[in-house]
Amino acid sequence: MEPGRQRYRKLPGQRRGFIFGSSVWMGSDHLLLVKSARFREEYRRFHFRDIQAIVTAKAQRFHISTRAALIGCLWGWASAIAVLSALAPKILGPALGLVGFLLVFVWVYQSAKCSCRCRIYTAVSSEDLPSVYRTWTARRFLAAVEPVLTQAQGAIEGNWAEAVEDREIGPPAAGRIAPRMPGAAAPLPPPPPAVQTARTPISLFFVAMLCLGGLADLLTMRAGAKAGHWIMMGFLVPQLAAAVAVMVQNYQGRLRPAMRNLAIVFLASVGIWYYSVQMAAAFAIAYQGAASHDNKVTPAQLAPMDLIGYPVSRGAAGGIALLLGLAGVALLLQKERVPSNV
Repeated sequence: MEPGRQRYRKLPGQRRGFIFGSSVWMGSDHLLLVKSARFREEYRRFHFRDIQAIVTAKAQRFHISTRAALIGCLWGWASAIAVLSALAPKILGPALGLVGFLLVFVWVYQSAKCSCRCRIYTAVSSEDLPSVYRTWTARRFLAAVEPVLTQAQGAIEGNWAEAVEDREIGPPAAGRIAPRMPGAAAPLPPPPPAVQTARTPISLFFVAMLCLGGLADLLTMRAGAKAGHWIMMGFLVPQLAAAVAVMVQNYQGRLRPAMRNLAIVFLASVGIWYYSVQMAAAFAIAYQGAASHDNKVTPAQLAPMDLIGYPVSRGAAGGIALLLGLAGVALLLQKERVPSNV
């Protein structure tokens, strides 16, 4: 980096829209608000000594980010494949419908109950911060900004209403020495870094469902196909819902990335396992037709989804779930640690 060049650190929160975007960066003596509209960007500086207040208030923010749109497109792509392949009327269709309902429910709940507006005030203006629109992002944003503002302006002790009347806003004029703010104390140390955790009720439920579901599938391999169907789906639906919830909590900053990675591996494994069953069913149907020299296709051959209830399919699914569950147990037993990069 060139000597004397301003260095910026990105603050928590970023708005990613189809057209508009926003983020806030911290410099050596100011905050930099960046607003983008595709090929145009606007920059605005707020010096630490000029900032009078940063106010957050709960408000409904039904914002559709590019991340949410990508998740919706993946869900639509999977639904389209399931419908066109005519293999999903019994199980995959309801499962995808449930996943879609959970995704919409999570988005609506966050937009209605976990959203806020954030505005920064100076002596001459006020400006919205579009990148801070979730409550957990606002808490992280204020935790990062408050220490540097306290260091630049000092802390008020005692009756702050009387002290504010004598406070001078903004940098002193040229040739003038700024008076010391009444009651100003030494700069406060930055808050201690947050401890990363892997143990929340959602993560515990997710790992428990993986272990119990894997054991149930392995222990009931000799059960009939219909009974195996219901046993597998009884655990698969809660596992999928818990995996989505784990990813949401990681996005909120409550869970360690390792638990999020476990949820991603589980979702990917479910998809690979399902399509492997389909391919095996297709090869089995083709081989049976070639061996019997019969071109007739029976209704059972049109529903290879029924094969997921058979022992081999359930055993594979149970083994995958149990292995991932044991990996989750190992993550839960790890000692909590403080991030070294904070």
